[in-house]
Amino acid sequence: MTTSTARCDIAVVGESLIDITLNADGNRRERVGGSPAALAWSLGRLGIVTTLLTTFGADPHGRTINHELTRCGVRIVQAGHPATRTSTVTAHPDRPGAPTVDLCWELVHTDVPSCGHLHVGSIAVVRAPGADDVARLVSRQTPDTTISYDVNVRPSAMGPRHISIARIDEMISRSDVVKLSDADLAWLRPGERHGDAIRWLMSRGPAIVVVTHGSAGATGYTRSGSVRVRGHRVEVAHTAGVGDAFMAGLLHAMTVRSLLARKTARRLRTIGLDDLHSILHYANLCAAQAIAPAGIEPPHIDDLAVAS
Repeated sequence: MTTSTARCDIAVVGESLIDITLNADGNRRERVGGSPAALAWSLGRLGIVTTLLTTFGADPHGRTINHELTRCGVRIVQAGHPATRTSTVTAHPDRPGAPTVDLCWELVHTDVPSCGHLHVGSIAVVRAPGADDVARLVSRQTPDTTISYDVNVRPSAMGPRHISIARIDEMISRSDVVKLSDADLAWLRPGERHGDAIRWLMSRGPAIVVVTHGSAGATGYTRSGSVRVRGHRVEVAHTAGVGDAFMAGLLHAMTVRSLLARKTARRLRTIGLDDLHSILHYANLCAAQAIAPAGIEPPHIDDLAVAS
């Protein structure tokens, strides 16, 4: 992707945690997780000025999160009480059943530094007690700030379905850019035909809705039409963080095109399908780099320059 002098500082709000994978052979892998934290990590490695408003503890896991994010330039603002433990999600790939979620999410401190764009997503939007504070924070943003939302449904960690759907609906209506997967859409609008579900999403008010299809690529929707891009063929080493890398690529590509922040938001509302196609192509490239054998960390901007 060509570089640009355009700049849009991004603030990300949501949970941080450590993803733990325990294999039957005794091998243990730990990785920074939580969709918002992983997104901030990816944005930092792409060279975007990023602030993460989050919660983690003053323990070894918390120090790992702090180290990995700050070393790529992410500014961290602790939203919870200092004594709060760091959340974890533990998966056993060789056993049936959902991962074990030990999640502590709260939003005590809600002062977001001045930014051109605010991103929210995943569990933080729907899980009490922090969800109501996230909603209030978004509602208090000035007209100069654009909003993006990654739905990223996690039923086992979200609480009652009807409450979660109401909160998701509200956040979609406040957002300029909404991203979700095919599975997210099916969970949100069960039994509804795809076209009807998309029309419902667009009717809530976002300028752009992006639906990802796994290895099959992604489709972007605007008021003037839609465009689909195919996925990149890569050797897949893992799938951790792929959606967050895609979202980071999406926001990075929009930033360098001066599409984010209200002063240029009219361009977001009137984006052409050719531009949207290029943005989705770049987001797919970021996702492909994240799941390649070398993708232990999110892709770096220099790696993408070579790959593209």
